[in-house]
Amino acid sequence: MYVIHHAHLSAHDTDGGQHLVVAGPECGIAGFQVSLQVLAPGGHSAPQQHAGELAAIVLAGSGKVLVDGGPQRFQSPCTVVVPPQVEFQFVNNAAMPLQLVLGCSAVPQMTGRCCGCPAD
Repeated sequence: MYVIHHAHLSAHDTDGGQHLVVAGPECGIAGFQVSLQVLAPGGHSAPQQHAGELAAIVLAGSGKVLVDGGPQRFQSPCTVVVPPQVEFQFVNNAAMPLQLVLGCSAVPQMTGRCCGCPAD
């Protein structure tokens, strides 16, 4: 067991927000990845797809997730679960920041950026 101090991690800018991997391959963890994402009003994540499941815990705000092109709306507090191999994108359509904790069950295979990984 060890402690990962967030002050030592690098946040990555996204389209309208920031993403911070807090546990994953960059931290020596091979089987899963956890990140924090904050999307500013009007911001969105990159379209992405994962080999494993993804769970997004919505801590604050509201928005929609585009799944296979169709929107599903949500509001905190809730959890959004995306099955493996399904393309999705988070969108903040509210006037306040959208705060998410994202957990990926497997090292992602993606069409965009996954869970905060730096862009290729």
